[in-house]
Amino acid sequence: MNEYNISQLITIMMDAFADTQVNTGRILLKTVASHPNVNVDVDDKMISRLVKRERDVHKELKKGAGNKDVIMYARNKVNETVLNEINPVRIDDICSNILQAMSKDKKVSDAFCDKMQNLYAENNLLDFFTKAILYALSVTNLPPEETVQASDFILLKEVNYYCPIDRTKLWMKTKGNYKYIYRVVKIYPEDLDETLVADFNAIQQPPRNLDMDDNKICLCRDCAEDYLNEPTSDMYSQLLKCKENIARDQKRYQIAADTDIEEEIVDIIEAIVGIEEKTDLQPFTDALEIKDKILPENYTLCIAITDDVVRYYPFIEKQFSLLEGVEGSTFNIIRSEVTLCYEKYERAGLSQNEIFNALTEWLLKTKGFNDKHRMAAAVMVSFFVQNCAVFKKHGLINTNNRYDDMEGKDA
Repeated sequence: MNEYNISQLITIMMDAFADTQVNTGRILLKTVASHPNVNVDVDDKMISRLVKRERDVHKELKKGAGNKDVIMYARNKVNETVLNEINPVRIDDICSNILQAMSKDKKVSDAFCDKMQNLYAENNLLDFFTKAILYALSVTNLPPEETVQASDFILLKEVNYYCPIDRTKLWMKTKGNYKYIYRVVKIYPEDLDETLVADFNAIQQPPRNLDMDDNKICLCRDCAEDYLNEPTSDMYSQLLKCKENIARDQKRYQIAADTDIEEEIVDIIEAIVGIEEKTDLQPFTDALEIKDKILPENYTLCIAITDDVVRYYPFIEKQFSLLEGVEGSTFNIIRSEVTLCYEKYERAGLSQNEIFNALTEWLLKTKGFNDKHRMAAAVMVSFFVQNCAVFKKHGLINTNNRYDDMEGKDA
């Protein structure tokens, strides 16, 4: 391993302390973790995962390693603990191993290596080990990015290549190639703290196999580290809901693929107005992009509506272009009817997901259809979201958000 990080330092210092990795890691991390403004609980699991490079350094530790007050505190702790634990017979070997590890790591600057070499030459062991610890805590402990596994691509596609929590892109394009930046997280965590088990199980019992794909989800690195370091029942519930929405949407599109949905769409359009003479579909000056209407937390709804519009908008528009209406009905009348129905649900305090489902149900029941036409009804509601005043501009527009196509094309 040609990298200098906390995993490497713990391994080196185990030899210096002649102690276990847990005890060694606890001594090193507590030089920063025990500061009142950092206050990170250092337990056996954290140290074990750091040594195995399964976990990055806790963000509060990274932040503390660059704080002046924490640095002074760490220096005093090094003097009190680390220097007293080092075997004096091995001190030169240990310093040499640290310097060698730094010199092999291309990310460690020559200037810093020279500074560390000078501290050792001056026998300034206090500052030498203080800087060695603080530097190790300030850099990533995760291994270099590896080739994405085929199973990971399935999980990446599930979340549409964006973190479902904060909508950060899980990819970037460099020199014409895609680079993926993500971590696969187990929704029900391994080695969950006993104090959290009851709360997690009350939401949903753990699966028999924690390694199954149904218990995995792709997150950005920051969100993944937050959940791995401090899992909460609220986040567990949120991740479960994300996974449930993914499963629902996958089933929805499978149903669409297996049925003649266009015929069912025609059935619904005919039931609404009847198709007679040709007429032009009037443009709407107040139309917004779907991503401007759907709240960020309802990302799966936005994806579903966007996909419906991309797939079926031209077909539906063609059918409505034949519309002259029944008993004076025009598309604008239909539009008004849908809008009034939406406004009724909005006044009732329904969420966007609930409103979408309620509009689908309203369309089915009003026109006398059953579940056979549910998929087509949902597609029609997506069309109305695009073209009618269904959902308002939410004020959180971001041209680089997760609803943009990976090639930069909006729906």
